Amino acid sequence: MPIEEIRVFVEDNFLLSIGIGVLILLVLFRIWKTMRLYLGNKRFMKKSKKLRAKKFNGPALVDKIKRKRKKNTNSFKKLKGRGKKLVKKYFAYKLDELPVLVRYTHGKLFKRSKKKIQIYAKNEKKIIYRSKFKKPMKEFVNFTNKFDCLDQFILFLHNLPEAILEEQEYDIYINEQDISIGYLIK
Repeated sequence: MPIEEIRVFVEDNFLLSIGIGVLILLVLFRIWKTMRLYLGNKRFMKKSKKLRAKKFNGPALVDKIKRKRKKNTNSFKKLKGRGKKLVKKYFAYKLDELPVLVRYTHGKLFKRSKKKIQIYAKNEKKIIYRSKFKKPMKEFVNFTNKFDCLDQFILFLHNLPEAILEEQEYDIYINEQDISIGYLIK
């Protein structure tokens, strides 16, 4: 009987069997944790899709903030108080959503993804701006102030999750500044 042989092996090599048992438990724990994270990301994505349609809708936000800024401007620093608060809240939501989205789309059930998203702006072929997501809220605000592209950036962030889910390239061209905004996943 194989059970009897296993019992004899465990009695003869007690320390080795404890080590093998601990190793098996660690592997099972790691698989369980990765699976739980993946399924948690999947639930987050379902909730996120509903929130994008109702509460964090980019085109609706652009319409709201058009009335809350100085005339003929398109940057964060020219917004009035309430408009700045709405845009910061939208950026904070997107900063939570995008990394989870990348982990979900590029991960598998039993394997985590270590890929990260980068948002860039390029002028023809030269990349002139790249977000590193170290202080992303400040980076987004500085980006929209530097290139005067708040409305386009909000619309880009609104449509970006669908492009990531479908694993397509997506970029927006801004005529006034002669730049295009895109994303990379590394």
